[in-house]
Amino acid sequence: MACPILPSKLKTEEIIKGAHVLGPGIESKFDELKCEILQKIEKEVSDSGNARLYISQKYDELSNKIQYLTELDATVTGFRSDVKTIERQIIELATRVDDMEKRIICKECPSISSSVLGTPK
Repeated sequence: MACPILPSKLKTEEIIKGAHVLGPGIESKFDELKCEILQKIEKEVSDSGNARLYISQKYDELSNKIQYLTELDATVTGFRSDVKTIERQIIELATRVDDMEKRIICKECPSISSSVLGTPK
């Protein structure tokens, strides 16, 4: 794979130019080394971008799960409140029914006792 030689303002470019004076063999070695370095840098940049994208996706997934759980918590809290309200209403109704039963029994008590004792109502 041919590596394009990109102009650079770094001192490495000056070193490579100095190597050109020494001969074509050294010049080609510096060109190969430069190409390998650029490829490794490009790979690291690509890997960093992929890692950043992966982390961003995982963050979004986690954020969505937290939002869902927050909404679920609010729903459960609402249900608990509704159940407590219904519980209070049932207790109130049970108390009222007990009171009504007591009144009915008290009203029926004289007639029951009189019928048992044989006295007229």
